[in-house]
Amino acid sequence: MARALVAAHANRANDPAFYDAKIAIAQFYAEHILVQAGGLEASIVGARGGEGVLALTEDQF
Repeated sequence: MARALVAAHANRANDPAFYDAKIAIAQFYAEHILVQAGGLEASIVGARGGEGVLALTEDQF
């Protein structure tokens, strides 16, 4: 995502509307989605070290 954001800034002059949208989406993702990663990990792994969903084998998914 960071590389895409750098590329969007570098190419913005070629198509400002398109790259402004890319930049806005990256900012939204970073501010609203990415910040949930820690909480989501905790809800999946849990306090018992992953006895829940992580105890399943790949085939059980």
